[in-house]
Amino acid sequence: MRISDDPPHSPTTAPEQGASAAPQTGTVQTVEKTLTILEVVADRGGATAKEVAEATGYPLPTAYRLLHALVHADYLVHHRDQKRFELGHKLRSLGALAAP
Repeated sequence: MRISDDPPHSPTTAPEQGASAAPQTGTVQTVEKTLTILEVVADRGGATAKEVAEATGYPLPTAYRLLHALVHADYLVHHRDQKRFELGHKLRSLGALAAP
């Protein structure tokens, strides 16, 4: 389940020819990376940091840092014994609010 049908953007990807997109700040790039990570975890029903890094192309330390920020904010849960991350209660609550 992707938030949009647009492909994930990498920081090294140049805008399309003729595109008038404003330059992205580090904050916007971090938000995009974080949302992409949430999508990977949701699509797979859970994932390890290594799986997230491989799926997104982000360096493992970056994926791990963002995964733990999401855990700290209760958007993900970390099952340490399985080394897996799954959707947390905040995302489930948001999903319930979005349901018709």
